[in-house]
Amino acid sequence: MSAVRERNVQVNGASNYKRAAPIFHSEDHRIHLLILALDYSNSKQRLPSVIDAKHIEDLAKQCGVHEVLTLYNQQCTKDAVRKAIKTTGSKCGVNDYFILYYEGHGTVLRDPDFQSAHDEAFVLVDPNGKASPATLFLENDFSTLVLDNFKPETRIILLTDPGHEVPVIDVTREYWAGRQIVHVSAVDARRSDEDLRRGIFTHALLLAIDKLSRVGRDNYSVGMLFNAWLLEDEQVFRGMQDLEIQTSENFSPDAMAWPLVPPAGYQAPLSRCTGPAGVLSNASMFGIQSSLLQHVVQEALNAPVSIEEYLNYVQGQARFQFKPCRACSS
Repeated sequence: MSAVRERNVQVNGASNYKRAAPIFHSEDHRIHLLILALDYSNSKQRLPSVIDAKHIEDLAKQCGVHEVLTLYNQQCTKDAVRKAIKTTGSKCGVNDYFILYYEGHGTVLRDPDFQSAHDEAFVLVDPNGKASPATLFLENDFSTLVLDNFKPETRIILLTDPGHEVPVIDVTREYWAGRQIVHVSAVDARRSDEDLRRGIFTHALLLAIDKLSRVGRDNYSVGMLFNAWLLEDEQVFRGMQDLEIQTSENFSPDAMAWPLVPPAGYQAPLSRCTGPAGVLSNASMFGIQSSLLQHVVQEALNAPVSIEEYLNYVQGQARFQFKPCRACSS
């Protein structure tokens, strides 16, 4: 089986995994979540990353995540991130999950002598909160660190929103073979517009989890979650955010259970701030950026769904007509 790499395309949403989510094995299956978010307040390229990351932090609490480590803004130095990954790796057992959530900038570092030689990178900062070439966390460094510090059996999920043309991490590379790893990344083909789409990645994810809960799903695959995520992006945000999913060789999204499953009754932030007349005027109290609301199709929020039709979509049995590069033509 080859690695999976799909952009804006539904994948197999079946549940073909042998190990269920930790909510069904609370004693010996644990979740370790590392959240990295940078606003770059000392830069002209500022982002509202931390406010989105706090929604993920809240979701983790509701899901009973065993360990949540957050590094925000000037805490996101290379040394701190390396230490966090090593520490988490030492704690993860063979049945555990490691989830990395990254919200910030991504870039590419090119060799001036060999333009074809390049490495993608996360843009971290120094202790004063400033980004520079010295603070770039290269893909190769990240991959080596994870491979050296996590057991091969540990399930790994990367969720990254780097505002970059390609995902910073490519888990389809052969050195990831044999690992159970899935990477979902926001992809921005038009860098000039990336800031306009900030927040869609996170809020579409939370809406997907919300809707899957509402239709009675508490045991589903990463593949089903990705399909539901695509659907919310399309219906609520007009498909403005391109989403890519990757897996390692000989692995697929349907072979891993999605671990962040909240109790029944969970509502995403956008669901909580929506009434019969649409999004409430005090949406900012729910951590919703006004810049995000301009992209929201309000009638799509909390709209009734046909459970049978919805499940056909998220299982990948019925194909939804997504544009190949939705953000490019939005």
